[in-house]
Amino acid sequence: MKTVQDLKEIPNGKTVLFRSHGAKKEDYEKAKERNLKIVDATCGNVKLIHKKILDKPKEYFTIIIGVKNHPESTGSASFSDNSFIVETEDDILDAYMKYEKSNCTKVFVVAQTTFSSLKFEDILEEIYTNFAETEVEFEKTICSATENRQAEMMKISKEFETIIIIGGENSSNTKKLAEIAKQNCKNVYFIQVPEQLNIIDFSTVKKVGVMAGASTPQDIIENVKNTLLEI
Repeated sequence: MKTVQDLKEIPNGKTVLFRSHGAKKEDYEKAKERNLKIVDATCGNVKLIHKKILDKPKEYFTIIIGVKNHPESTGSASFSDNSFIVETEDDILDAYMKYEKSNCTKVFVVAQTTFSSLKFEDILEEIYTNFAETEVEFEKTICSATENRQAEMMKISKEFETIIIIGGENSSNTKKLAEIAKQNCKNVYFIQVPEQLNIIDFSTVKKVGVMAGASTPQDIIENVKNTLLEI
């Protein structure tokens, strides 16, 4: 297996695997044109967002509430002829200006599946305020596993002196867990492997909370747990 950033790097007739974040609409089309065998590993929840966007009539302007450069957000945006990614409230004015220049008369709002549930609610409220004269529809397409983890993180971060979060440094949903934990706990550590626990001072700690990102392998979680018990 080889990782590539562009379909041009793949010879005609070879196999391409689209990862769980999905890909842009044009990448699927180009892969078919070049007779590439497609193995689509896009998360079912992400594919459902693509379908929801495609099912909307042309008069709908699509807003994706998510991280601007995240592959899932940019991929979802490509399934609409008129779309904009909103990461913070500051982006809403730019979204409105693009909407004004389009021929759209309605707005459809979805979310990156791993986006912060609380931030989604705040941004959505601002969208309704700024698009007051426009018909706005929304679907909170945040993955239930992501929402459950975020809610649990909010709870345990208030109860434990130290929080260990296991996951990839570039994982969107794992970063959100760390942000939530830091709201209530001063000692939050982000690790990827059990060996990283060795540099943390647990000498005065009595309660340690552990949370993992949605895509963290179970064996790594168990190894971290066992290492903590040994410490």
